[in-house]
Amino acid sequence: MIFETLWFRQAGLAFGSSIWASSLVLSGFMAGLALGNTLAARFGAHVRRAVRLYAIAEAVIALTGAGLVYLFPVLGTALAPVFRPLLDHPWTLNSLRLLIAFLLLLIPSTAMGLTLPLLMRAVLRDEAGFGRVLGALYGWNTLGAMAGVVAGELFLVGRFGVRGTALAAGGLNLFAAAVASLLSIWESEYGDRATQGVESTRHRTPTPYLFSAFLAGFCLLALEVVWFRFLLLFVKGSSLAFPVMLGVVLAGIALGGLAASLLMRLMPTAPRFAATLAFVAAVATVASYAYFPRVIEPFGLTSVTQPDAIVRISLPLMLPVSFVSGMFFPIVGVALRREFRSEIQTAGVLTLVNTIGAAIGSLAAGFVMLPLAGIERTVFTIAIVYGGIGALLMWRPVKGRPTAIGYAAGLASVIALAMFPFGELNDRLVSIPVERFAEGEPERRLIAVREGLTETIVFFQRMLLGKPVSDVMLTNSFSMSTTGYGVRRYQKLYVWWPVAVHPELKHALLIGYGVGNTAKALTDTASIESIDLVDLSRDILAMAPVVFPNEGDQPLLDPRMHVHIEDGRYFLQTSNQQFDLITGEPPPPGIAGVENLYSREYFQLMRDRLADGGLVTYWLPLADLSDVSTKAILRAFCDVFDDCSIWNGSGTNLMIVGSRGTHAVVSDRQFRAQWSTPAVAAEMKRLGVERPEQLGALFIGDASFVRALVDNAEPLTDDRPKLIEAPFSSPTAGSDLLASIADTGAARTRFQTSPLIARLWPSALLSSSVPYFDVQHVIDAHMYGSLLRQSLALEDVHRILTGSTVDMPVLWRLASNSDIQRVVSSATPDEQMNPLLQYHLAIRLLSERSYRQAADAFERATASPQVRDNAFVLYIYSLCMSGQRAKAQQTSREAFAASGVSSLPPLWIWMKETFGIDPSRR
Repeated sequence: MIFETLWFRQAGLAFGSSIWASSLVLSGFMAGLALGNTLAARFGAHVRRAVRLYAIAEAVIALTGAGLVYLFPVLGTALAPVFRPLLDHPWTLNSLRLLIAFLLLLIPSTAMGLTLPLLMRAVLRDEAGFGRVLGALYGWNTLGAMAGVVAGELFLVGRFGVRGTALAAGGLNLFAAAVASLLSIWESEYGDRATQGVESTRHRTPTPYLFSAFLAGFCLLALEVVWFRFLLLFVKGSSLAFPVMLGVVLAGIALGGLAASLLMRLMPTAPRFAATLAFVAAVATVASYAYFPRVIEPFGLTSVTQPDAIVRISLPLMLPVSFVSGMFFPIVGVALRREFRSEIQTAGVLTLVNTIGAAIGSLAAGFVMLPLAGIERTVFTIAIVYGGIGALLMWRPVKGRPTAIGYAAGLASVIALAMFPFGELNDRLVSIPVERFAEGEPERRLIAVREGLTETIVFFQRMLLGKPVSDVMLTNSFSMSTTGYGVRRYQKLYVWWPVAVHPELKHALLIGYGVGNTAKALTDTASIESIDLVDLSRDILAMAPVVFPNEGDQPLLDPRMHVHIEDGRYFLQTSNQQFDLITGEPPPPGIAGVENLYSREYFQLMRDRLADGGLVTYWLPLADLSDVSTKAILRAFCDVFDDCSIWNGSGTNLMIVGSRGTHAVVSDRQFRAQWSTPAVAAEMKRLGVERPEQLGALFIGDASFVRALVDNAEPLTDDRPKLIEAPFSSPTAGSDLLASIADTGAARTRFQTSPLIARLWPSALLSSSVPYFDVQHVIDAHMYGSLLRQSLALEDVHRILTGSTVDMPVLWRLASNSDIQRVVSSATPDEQMNPLLQYHLAIRLLSERSYRQAADAFERATASPQVRDNAFVLYIYSLCMSGQRAKAQQTSREAFAASGVSSLPPLWIWMKETFGIDPSRR
């Protein structure tokens, strides 16, 4: 199982991580297993030295398995010329992927498919013990698989890397091969004896039992896909979550197999209850889903991230059906044993049909059932199929006649199906991730849910007085993107920054659509001639009208936009196009597989696809990283881009920039052009980039600063993916790193002396940008919030109002923004009289330096209990700024006297020092 997880990780580097590519690799692997089962079924009766053959199979798995881990990463580059002409022909491309995956996985997966039948041949001593031995081998083998998947992902990859883990797994296989080779010395006499007396006692067609085994495999793997999708509504989809959830399924199967072995030892007639087990699986499928709200209730709105918590919510959902499935496999095997010549042939046929069913079940659930029927109806359908297996085996019982308990279990399954809790998902469960990410928001509204191929997509709106403020997109349980001003700001800076400094930016590549923020910035830029968008999810793109209901605003409908439904990394690896700008909206670190979008190899692919002088702008989310992982990413980026630099975006959402060589120097007029384009300039103002000088004030440091910051940190590479999840190096490391990055005074000095800035910035803007680092300091105070030491918000506001001409930092520092102001502007005159809207209107008037009007609006806002105290302070401030200090003194003194406060708070001390307002003066 360690090899299987490593192959899927590495195959993603060669074939991409799209749902199609991953499923095709899975199909190739399952096909190899099926071939091994087929060989065992066809030729197993003639095998006389099963242990020796088992040793050979383990050695083959070790050598070819480890070899594939080393081969896959280089294979993608080698095959790029073959795949390139097929990028826009998915059916042909996917057929070729399947063929290559099958051929590559053929030898090790075929050897894996042989192991269980060979062990049956070697271990079975008498025919009466077939079911008992099969259950024990199946159980112990699956327990080993569980240990492998958990140990590999949770411990080995982090400690030894991907390749080191492959060598460790190969070593275990070679150890098994060595032990088997030693045991084979004593095998000859037993092997000869074991082939005697096993002629078929076939008396009827085995079709019902084969079909039951097929359907059982289909149901469990289909359920596994559904369970994982369902749990991701509550569990963060990290690389930790998947092995833990899979471990629960494997543990259930293993315990079921061992329980069946024990049951058949104590009760030789146990196979009579095969139909009962199928009916119990149907009941367990329904019951575990119906009970889940009680399981998740103690967690409240918390996202489940820790292994013990993941186990706690996974066990009640997945363990019961997995356990029953583990019991069913060896019990139905007993029925098949009477229909075939030998135990190895029986085990081969059983595993063959079960494997084929499993492969079809996983594909059917992901590609057909979930997109068409959704989670609930898919669970219901699978429960019906389990009931159908029970009915089939009641018609053709494994032994004897149908049992009374079988009829009772069948009735129970009918009752369970009749009581299925339809509507539970949308009525109660989908609201949990929505409430989690809207926590603290007074108003929100669920507006769209879509169950797609790869994720459950949920859109909700943040509201103010019944009017939408921003849209939020959740994929599974994670907030993936939003149209809120903070996210819009840094995602649009990915475009505004390079357009300002690159005079000939014509061809752009965007990897990841999100909610369309970066795509919209690209399509709003008239000078860009072509835009290629690469995204894994067709379903996310189908939700674009939720954010852009007006077709004229939709980025995807822009004639310059070319959409590719593909893995971004695979596209970079396969395409030979050259781009002036490559940017993207990757999922946040911590989501499984995202490490491959931050590795040194990925950044190299980006650089290789740049035209001469081309630029890369990319997201660096400090809030999702430790100091170790931050430095690993920066080291990887700077290893590829000699002129790497780091820039402010929105708080902890930073931007890293690199280029391929130099481009023509931009003129002052070209640099300022975006601020002369009405639509772009208006959005820049809304997002706090009101003047060209503010773009320079985003600077944090160039390559010399970044390299000093990372020092000798290990780079994030494909072979060391767990570095992205590394813990902090010390309790103060995070705050120390933040202090280095958020020091705007030091950044100003670096800006003035940076060779990169001297090369990129028009000389006229170099000196004029310097004062705007003070503005950026105030913006950082808002964006970083409590992460930075704060001065008084009103003191920052006063500094902006009196020392600059910009507006937006005033709104932000006083807890308003352009999204809220849109609600204020769209309100009717009667609605605007609401005290809360008056408060936000007053903040806007204050930012516009309309102090007298602001004072009037703040006075009206004091009627709102939500903002009364802040509104009163700002009312007094506005009076002072409008020349009404006497009124401010009188009003503040009356309020102070009524409050009974004996000493001045810091805010009023500042007011006294700045304006002479002393509310304590009699």
